[in-house]
Amino acid sequence: MNAGYYGELRVDKFIEEVQFPHRVYIIPDLHIRLHATRYIQIDTLILTQSYILITEVKNITGILLFKGYPNKLLRIKDNKEEKPLDCPIVQLDRNSDGISIILTKVNLMLPIHQALVFPSRNTIIENAPKNRNIFFVKQFPLFIQNLNKLPPVLTEEQLSFFANKLISLNKNFPSKPLCERFNINPQNLKKGVLCKHCDATLLRKSLRTWICNTCKTKDTNPLPRNIEDLFMLIKPNISVKDCMYYLQINSRYTIYNSLQKMHLQKSGHKKSTQYTKITQPTIQK
Repeated sequence: MNAGYYGELRVDKFIEEVQFPHRVYIIPDLHIRLHATRYIQIDTLILTQSYILITEVKNITGILLFKGYPNKLLRIKDNKEEKPLDCPIVQLDRNSDGISIILTKVNLMLPIHQALVFPSRNTIIENAPKNRNIFFVKQFPLFIQNLNKLPPVLTEEQLSFFANKLISLNKNFPSKPLCERFNINPQNLKKGVLCKHCDATLLRKSLRTWICNTCKTKDTNPLPRNIEDLFMLIKPNISVKDCMYYLQINSRYTIYNSLQKMHLQKSGHKKSTQYTKITQPTIQK
């Protein structure tokens, strides 16, 4: 987690080196819901009068091998085993399409550019697609400086309007789940209802009382807090089945009762019901 976080900070530091000739909006960690089932999540979006730059940051060390068509990314382990990863090029294309949809909705046109940035010095990239903007972090500012030579397309008023539109759509949206953000497999998370003080597993002693055998803390209502953690760690939409698995609770009723008391947004029916923590404004078709 620290590696992923500091990787993004390192990229931000190099962006700060760039001298932008006109007004610029730099929006980190942009999350927007396009409609009920489609989201876009962008590590850093740079918005100027001349262009939009969508940046994907991957702080992954070791040997990374691109394969296509279709695009795939493999991580080569020390034993030569190939581990497939979500392809950041596909993510960039999806995000570009999402931003293009928003531009169309507000009747604006602005060139969209992409950049895949690797901040780690210990990353080796093999077979990188030649037609894509893939950089190590020290190369990134020069790429932005070249984009800054493009002529303005929007007025300052249009730029401000579009920036505020994106910011309003992003406002109060839940952050990208930490497992996705830092390339952690959710299956590796510690299971069970966890203590708020020491993260040890709580034991249920009665209907309302849970006790931590490690620090001896008593908790009368640990489920809502642990369910909140699942939103933060795994995904913005969770089901009763998700909660039962990660919290290691066999009773659907116990989980269902806790979810109802949390006043979450619901979608779907019966066992397929999904719960969402925050309602986000959508872009109407």
